[in-house]
Amino acid sequence: MKFGIFDKFWDNQPNHLPLLNLTVDLSDTETFNLGKSLKLIDGIISDNQIDDIYNDTRKMLTELNWRLHLVAFITILKLDKSEQQKFIGFLWKRLCLGTWVSPQLLVTLSKIDFNFKEKAELILNEIGLNKFRGNYLSEKELAERKFNYELTDNKILNSLRYLKDRKFLTDIDDDNGAKIAQNWNEKLTELNELELIKN
Repeated sequence: MKFGIFDKFWDNQPNHLPLLNLTVDLSDTETFNLGKSLKLIDGIISDNQIDDIYNDTRKMLTELNWRLHLVAFITILKLDKSEQQKFIGFLWKRLCLGTWVSPQLLVTLSKIDFNFKEKAELILNEIGLNKFRGNYLSEKELAERKFNYELTDNKILNSLRYLKDRKFLTDIDDDNGAKIAQNWNEKLTELNELELIKN
């Protein structure tokens, strides 16, 4: 057992891949697609107790692997609002530790954290990203951060800027962070209208 109740999500297929862009394909085929990935997560949620869902979702978020993070984000967005709130602090900590899918993480937070815009303002205009990390990480964790390079920080900052003000900065290399955040946000709205997530 590695990821508990989520072990069966992969089913020998890269079922995490459709979660990367959330391209809406709800067809029921043998291969991997968004419809199948969402159904697999629905099945895991309906077949398990909320404590197990919470613990194993958190377990995935402790890993460095971004594929696990995507599954965790969508799982969180499928839970009731009261359950989503339990993940807020942990998601901010994951952002501070680093993840390749930081735009998707920030979109998730923008949907569930009622104080998201205030925190975005704090990072962008007041204390900065490194000082904000100090709120969530110990000195040892800060020293051990795996994502300690400029591109990742720009990706976070530009994603935050987009989610807070709907503004893009085009002159900074950020691995398309703001565009990814925009796309994921729009796709989640579409999935919400289809009642496939709760945000």
